[in-house]
Amino acid sequence: MAVVEDEEQEFKPQKKKPASEDDERRKKITPGSLMKALIRPGAGEKRPTDGDQVIYHCTVRTLDGVLVESTRAEFGGNGMPKRQVLGKSKMILGLLEGIPTMFYGEVAMFKVKPELHYGEEHCPVSVADSFPKDDELHFEIELIDFSKVKVINEDLGIIKKVKEEGQGWEQPREPYEVKAWISAKSGDGKTIFSHTQGEPFFFTFGKSEIPKGLEMGMGTMSRGEKAVIYVAK
Repeated sequence: MAVVEDEEQEFKPQKKKPASEDDERRKKITPGSLMKALIRPGAGEKRPTDGDQVIYHCTVRTLDGVLVESTRAEFGGNGMPKRQVLGKSKMILGLLEGIPTMFYGEVAMFKVKPELHYGEEHCPVSVADSFPKDDELHFEIELIDFSKVKVINEDLGIIKKVKEEGQGWEQPREPYEVKAWISAKSGDGKTIFSHTQGEPFFFTFGKSEIPKGLEMGMGTMSRGEKAVIYVAK
């Protein structure tokens, strides 16, 4: 009986995934530069990861308690929480690293060195000249919600969260005629436009009959799909 030896296989080392810009920024984190104190525990077992839209309130104070800025109305903000996508949105390094440690509904205080907030060299987020970016600061964060989303357009801040998948592969494009149920709300929850009863809302795609951001978002939808489209600009 002839014995055929197996051919020797050559295993080539796998190429490492190139480090992202955020990964390079994380190298600036040193022991003690970012500290977390739990104020209110969250719920569940999941934490946000890259690709999740995080919705949170943020209040910034100096270490001696002086208010710097806040999203909360009771502290002079507009009352609307921030919406950002981890791994996509421009964020200060301290929150990029800190928010993924939180659970639903959690409230935490992050003590952040200047190099991990707006004092970071080449920080991707701009801030007013009056902001104390050279000081160590407290960032109080309430994580309201997080979920997987699709970024449609970064410049216009168009994000889509699918609630029910559609059917087929075809998506609306110019000059398709589109029928849809639409309800539009402002960031503070006030209804701007609602067409959810009677005959569906009718428009021609590409004719500027609806806001540009909404049309771009709907252009990624398939027949029967239900989604929430967030438009920042």
